[in-house]
Amino acid sequence: MITAHVALGAVLFYQGKPEPALVYFRRGLEMFDPNMQFPDWPGSHPGVQCQFWPMLISWMLGYSDRSLQELMAAVESAETLGHPLTLAQTLCYATFVHIFRHEPLAAADYAGRASTICEEQRIGPQYQALALGERGWALCASGDSEKGQDQIAQGVESYGRGVGQHILLALQADAQSAIGKPEAALASVAAGLQAVEKMGGAPLEAELWRLRGEAEIAIEKGIDVARRQNAKSWELRGAMSLARLRRQQGRHQEAVALLAPVYGWFTEGFDTADLQEAKALLDKLTEPAIAAEG
Repeated sequence: MITAHVALGAVLFYQGKPEPALVYFRRGLEMFDPNMQFPDWPGSHPGVQCQFWPMLISWMLGYSDRSLQELMAAVESAETLGHPLTLAQTLCYATFVHIFRHEPLAAADYAGRASTICEEQRIGPQYQALALGERGWALCASGDSEKGQDQIAQGVESYGRGVGQHILLALQADAQSAIGKPEAALASVAAGLQAVEKMGGAPLEAELWRLRGEAEIAIEKGIDVARRQNAKSWELRGAMSLARLRRQQGRHQEAVALLAPVYGWFTEGFDTADLQEAKALLDKLTEPAIAAEG
């Protein structure tokens, strides 16, 4: 039964339904016996999967600290198990958490470990491609944009059309946008959204719409998707993008009314880049009003 819960949870996750997916992973973890053996299991260990999928979902739902705690527990379980494929997959998905948290050094470390395991153990190209793309993002975020872009492109090409394709394309678009290549970023986003459409939804759909550009309609679409998924972390990013646009338009009160409730929802993760950036933006938006009152 635990394997069925893992399979259903993974399908729901990749359809962009994080909360229903989390229910299955939590149930699977409740059923999991550490002494349980899966000699014929073709993939990574289902018990560890019930630990590592929730770390991604917790981040999406807005619980960054919980996500980090789940990450450490999942990695520890995978290391203790000593099963290379399980550890490689866990490290790849742990890297995504650090990418979402904008922590390039930790992302590079986890992706590097995953890549080494894949090479040494001759694990299939899927996780090697993920790790390559993740390392590329980390390089771009650390200032080595040329080498990083090359690695992301190689990762996207090697990965092909798997269910995680849109995630790598989102990372590619994010990196391209950050170094001032809007046309390339839009092409990556378009490819990512095409993959999302074929899947009928995806966990990074909201982020792809936000990355489509600072066009108001695209950002609003991303916010709508995030709200539908109850993905508070993606909603916060979309709200920040739209608030910046409202600020440029001189509509400061509307920007505050949009961003403040989303930021106010959070109860943890205040040391992360997104929440610090949101707080700084709110401070800038409220400065004119404070000055006027003074």
